[in-house]
Amino acid sequence: MGTIKRVMKCLSISEDDSFGFAGSETGEVLKFRIDRDDFKSPKEPDEKQPGLLGYSRERLTKGIKAIVCVINPTTGNTNIIAGAGDGTLQMLNPNLAAFPSHKVQLQGGVTSISLDKESKTFIVGTDMSQRYIVDIKTFTPELRGSCHYADVFDVKFPQGSSELFVTSSFEDIRVWNAKNRQELLRIKIPNTTCHAIDITPSGTSIISAWSDGKIRSFLPQSGKSKFIIPDAHPDEVTAITTCNDDDLGSDWRLVSGGKDGSIRVWIVTKSHRRLHHSMKEHRGSINALTCNKDGTQVVSASSDGSCIVWDLQKGIRIHALFENAVFTDMKFHPEESQYLTCGTNCKLTYWDAYDGSTIRVTDGSNAAMTCLCIESNGEYFVSGSADKTVKLWHYDDGIVRSIGCGHNGLINSVVISPDKKSVVSVGSEGGIFIWILPIIT
Repeated sequence: MGTIKRVMKCLSISEDDSFGFAGSETGEVLKFRIDRDDFKSPKEPDEKQPGLLGYSRERLTKGIKAIVCVINPTTGNTNIIAGAGDGTLQMLNPNLAAFPSHKVQLQGGVTSISLDKESKTFIVGTDMSQRYIVDIKTFTPELRGSCHYADVFDVKFPQGSSELFVTSSFEDIRVWNAKNRQELLRIKIPNTTCHAIDITPSGTSIISAWSDGKIRSFLPQSGKSKFIIPDAHPDEVTAITTCNDDDLGSDWRLVSGGKDGSIRVWIVTKSHRRLHHSMKEHRGSINALTCNKDGTQVVSASSDGSCIVWDLQKGIRIHALFENAVFTDMKFHPEESQYLTCGTNCKLTYWDAYDGSTIRVTDGSNAAMTCLCIESNGEYFVSGSADKTVKLWHYDDGIVRSIGCGHNGLINSVVISPDKKSVVSVGSEGGIFIWILPIIT
């Protein structure tokens, strides 16, 4: 290459193995001759030697991340398709000159390009988890698939509906079709993280907790803002739940938890929102909130090693549960006679709801346990943990009935579909997994 020095990020070889094309970190496409002489005597000099033939004059922003060779069926020339870190997709001719008509901008930096067998279309993936199919002739991209590109923190099904579910992540909330695994709606709030979500019993509102200290409500059909509670907590809002009230009535309640350890109960009306109770006994961040069926109690799981059961009508503590671990999740048994908790001690703990005493402790995982979901009849439950597995448990026996492996990171949330046929889990790697729920006999 002489005096030219470049860091190469990707490589593609022409179909006849005569040329190589490399994408550089500085945004150029370089063309090399790579063909060699046939076998010769060691004494005979080489007539053909690899070498640099040229490079593109137009640089693409943030470097070339993916490159592929494609044959023009009309001329037989080898053209090059290059994808850049800023999302630019560009086609170049054999002389590395760009085709002005064959340049598009995608969402997210290009990470991969895959050509189909007939060289009529190709698939492009981006670092924002977008998957496009592009027609080579028209160079028109069509979005075929999408997912979160950062940690997914929470997942919820609407009550009585297994066809849709909602997830929360960095900068957005998304609504998905569970059957087709397609994104239906994206609600985007730049430069902030949605830590938790819940859906009102009527399914008319998505309630969300955000890292900028705000509680936001959205319409699930359009994604339009319904209301905002500014400064709901002094720092981040880390957990949220509805109180199973009739949200179509004159007023209803929701409960939020903050990074500062406070629990706040809000009254929501059609015209305004007001603070009803503010309770502060935790010394660590609130990791989870769960209400009982009639909305008279809420339980909070905190990083300070305690779970507190609160009376929502009086705004006072009923029970406090303690362990030498960080509580990551807690659920009411459907009969509300017991609580089930999990945490960083890798244990599942059953608690008596009458006096808050420990009933049983079970080994749950070989790593920190992060989330729980109990089936509506209380016969079984699902857990997620930092060991990247989803486990199905029999509640009374405390025995694992099935294990799901697939996540590549910590599992942040799991939920059982209302029809009890599937489980959805979300993780820190940005993955959303839909599992078929086996029938327990």
